[in-house]
Amino acid sequence: MALTEQEASIVALFLESAAWGVFLVTFGLCLRSLLSTKSGLKSWSEINRPMLLVGLTMPIFATLAVALNTIRALESLGPTGISEQFTNLGSAAEVLKFICVNMQTLIGDGILTYRCWIVYGKSWTVAAVPALLWIGTLVTTVLNIVVISHIHSEALTAPTSLRPIISSFWGISIALNVITTCLIVARIYTVDRMAYRHSVTRLSGSHSGRLNGLQRTMRIIIESGAIYTSVAIITCATYVSGSIAVYITSALEVQTAGIAFNLIIIRVHNRSHDEETRYMNVSTPLYFIKGSGQTDTEI
Repeated sequence: MALTEQEASIVALFLESAAWGVFLVTFGLCLRSLLSTKSGLKSWSEINRPMLLVGLTMPIFATLAVALNTIRALESLGPTGISEQFTNLGSAAEVLKFICVNMQTLIGDGILTYRCWIVYGKSWTVAAVPALLWIGTLVTTVLNIVVISHIHSEALTAPTSLRPIISSFWGISIALNVITTCLIVARIYTVDRMAYRHSVTRLSGSHSGRLNGLQRTMRIIIESGAIYTSVAIITCATYVSGSIAVYITSALEVQTAGIAFNLIIIRVHNRSHDEETRYMNVSTPLYFIKGSGQTDTEI
């Protein structure tokens, strides 16, 4: 039996609340990873400030999204009922909900682009495509908000004026995630191969552990990227198909973006405690070699 919009909203609230709980747990662990080491708190100069800023911003939109879904679910049971809550996209609550989804996606895509830029030695030549795609998501976000704020008599799955914009937003975001994740993984793999060729004759017995470490780094990035990208693809598919399930998938997407970010920080930080290599430390997990010298490139 197909869900009604009211039922979908309640299911979305339940699943989003569960995901929000997971997000809060990973958020706490992420902060610990960013702010401390085994020996104690890091000094301000040791803290990866861009990651800390993102880590503190994502909970704002994640929590606001849960609050807005709670308000929508409660008000749909009130005197105005379903017709008011699900056919007035231009209401303040619905516009704020769109802002939460879009901003969380923008932040996640932005930090992925930043990581790609850093990993490639701050080269805009490589990061140009991800950066242009991110600008595309920004433009479609602005268009989303402008158009939706003028729609007061249709449900989310109905307006034809909104469909091309939202579809473009998710399509660009998915492409950015796939391309940028592949670029980062390719860079890590290349650095590993280069390091192996330079060290194999001198450190014949030590490559295996280091190789496993870099392989785990690649796996962490791939797995976290796959979590978020999978939810984004499902969200895009449910919207394009006009399914009521878009209320559920879009609610989960807000939390998944934050969870994926936190997991990368946590898992790389934990691994850096177990495997001390010249390519990583607790505050900046990945280091890369440029020519014959070392760089302070960090993720």
